Amino acid sequence: MLIIAVIFCLFSYLIGSIPTGYWIGLIVKRIDIRTVGSKNIGATNVFRILGRKYGILVLVMDILKGVIPVIAARIYFPCEFQVAWILIGMSAVCGHTWTIFLRFKGGKGVATSLGVFLGLAPVPVLIVIPVFAAIVYFTRFVSLGSIVSSLLLSPLVWIFTRSLPLSVFCIAMTTLIILRHIPNIKRLMKGEENKLF
Repeated sequence: MLIIAVIFCLFSYLIGSIPTGYWIGLIVKRIDIRTVGSKNIGATNVFRILGRKYGILVLVMDILKGVIPVIAARIYFPCEFQVAWILIGMSAVCGHTWTIFLRFKGGKGVATSLGVFLGLAPVPVLIVIPVFAAIVYFTRFVSLGSIVSSLLLSPLVWIFTRSLPLSVFCIAMTTLIILRHIPNIKRLMKGEENKLF
């Protein structure tokens, strides 16, 4: 079972590593998305540079990179192997954040983390999504929505699942997301953060 879990983690990392924003930039406009806008390969930068259609496409694909490995893990491993589900989900986020295809320089992990928790704890995610949408709608700051939503998700995961491993994992992912957003936080404090549109 351990060997199979390791294999799942490796495949999850490879799925997470698929640089959807980067590849779509090359296919659609033959541009390296890492050299324009915020220079990030995530959906927000793709939205700004390539337009709404491709931004949404990248968002959905990045979410699926988290959902698919976790759902596969839940189908294969029984409930008592919840830690395996978590490790497999974490592998997908690590793949997105440190992608093997771009010299380990990937995205911020928000969309893929969202996908992972849709597979692990869907109810808290469904509560957080409207909060994220409202913040982005009223402020136009995706970074602010991502930070607030990730902070809100941790207590909700505990409230709805009462699972210590899941809660610890969620706190770890929240910490990762905030650390990846430090430049955004600095720009927000200076009033220099880029708006979605």
